[in-house]
Amino acid sequence: MSDSQMAEGARAVGSPSHDRKEAPMSQRTNEADIAAVTEVVRAYYDGMIEGDAAKLGRAFHPRASIVGNEGGELYWANLEEFVAECQGAVSEAGPYEWRIERLSFEGDTALVRLGGKCAGVWYSDDLSLVLIDDAWRIVHKTFYPHPAG
Repeated sequence: MSDSQMAEGARAVGSPSHDRKEAPMSQRTNEADIAAVTEVVRAYYDGMIEGDAAKLGRAFHPRASIVGNEGGELYWANLEEFVAECQGAVSEAGPYEWRIERLSFEGDTALVRLGGKCAGVWYSDDLSLVLIDDAWRIVHKTFYPHPAG
């Protein structure tokens, strides 16, 4: 085997471009997808703060998981449990703010890093979304409450 054949083989084995097909740019990550994902994030955050089951139901897939460590304890909830907790915590929300810190797309999936303040605590939320029946839905949320300071 020549040096050029060995080099060509080394590039192809295990390289991401060799192992996956790239989708044409027109298929995904257009302005409509960015706007739609942003609207899902808005429905999620407003629904959480307001304890609004309808908004949360539009944002999340019914089988979504919400996971993180809260007060040193593992928190793992399904959507129904999360909605109930949001409804019970409306009076504690106080002033709030949120911002999308990162947004990426891969095929029919999207990842969002969201920073937000609720009940005086700054949280980092990582949201995994999937395009289901032409609608973006959150299928998993992990969160991290930042220590005060």
